[in-house]
Amino acid sequence: MALPIEIIEIVLLKLSVKPLLRFKSVCKSWNILISDPVFVRKHHLRQLQSKDSENLFLLKNSEVNSYGFSLVKLEKKGRKIETLQQVFGPYLWATVLCFCEGLILISDISKDNFALWNPSTRTQTLLNPKSYLHQASYGLCRDPITADFKVVVVGWYCYSVYSWVMVEQNYENKRIGYRLANSKEAGVCVDGASYWASTHPPQIVYYDPRDDKFKILEKPEDLDGGKSSMYLVELMGSLGMYVYKGSDEKSVRIWVKEKGIDNHSWKELVNVENVENVGKSTWRIEPQCLVGDKIVIRTKEPKYDGLVVYHACKKRFDAFEGVKVFGRAGLVPYMESLFFPVEKSSQVVMGPFGFPI
Repeated sequence: MALPIEIIEIVLLKLSVKPLLRFKSVCKSWNILISDPVFVRKHHLRQLQSKDSENLFLLKNSEVNSYGFSLVKLEKKGRKIETLQQVFGPYLWATVLCFCEGLILISDISKDNFALWNPSTRTQTLLNPKSYLHQASYGLCRDPITADFKVVVVGWYCYSVYSWVMVEQNYENKRIGYRLANSKEAGVCVDGASYWASTHPPQIVYYDPRDDKFKILEKPEDLDGGKSSMYLVELMGSLGMYVYKGSDEKSVRIWVKEKGIDNHSWKELVNVENVENVGKSTWRIEPQCLVGDKIVIRTKEPKYDGLVVYHACKKRFDAFEGVKVFGRAGLVPYMESLFFPVEKSSQVVMGPFGFPI
């Protein structure tokens, strides 16, 4: 006697992406179920709520894998990084522009070619932005209402939006009204929205995919004024902000925003002290992620671009063993996702070594 399709769905939703893609060939009904957008969305939401991808990251390591990415796992208690496998993207010497819930907006070294890439399914779709290619900030977000992924290309005062569900839907040269950070600062995706640090005036601007509008996020009330520099980062699914006043400062303050697009409340996470022990100046210190009660920080020194872990209670830094970082993205959170449909990846033909032909 065959199992009801409802029971089969419950079982399949608990599986990772790799067996799900393999099970699509079991029979026609399983293929239809796994390919169903409703199933894909349910699986995606389950992955967001689970801890299966906790402490998993993609890392470009200049000594191990300069042509692709290493899928790594950070140990909670130690200072070691375990390399699980090598993952090749759609381009050689690829640049990660931004990322959101398992998908990555990636470009080649020339920034003339762009792709929306899912590293867990090894699939991608090519994008052809018509403007701001070399002087732009990029954001990637997922509409929590429609589950539509949107690529946001932002110039100083204008922006365009490219929808995954409706590729033909784009908004060219819409006025934003704010001057965002320079092109080196990518949009940070949290709770489905993309956030940027605006420079003139200093404020946090975010793109809300629910109504396709840019809005202002209130800053922490106890934020120091003056010439403080603001930077944004995703910390364990929450929007983080770190601030320092100048290169001669010895500490970096980090805040975390409460969950929810419409929640503008902040709490100070930690004040990272004694940064002179790992960097010549505070602007070379980049918080990357949280591992337990510790903070993993990238030290962008010219001779040593690596990772350290900061113990807030002990006010001490410990270096990860034998790790160097290549590229501007640092640690990219890895999450398994069935987005987007595999069938749309046929635009790129992969060679035997994972590179496009």
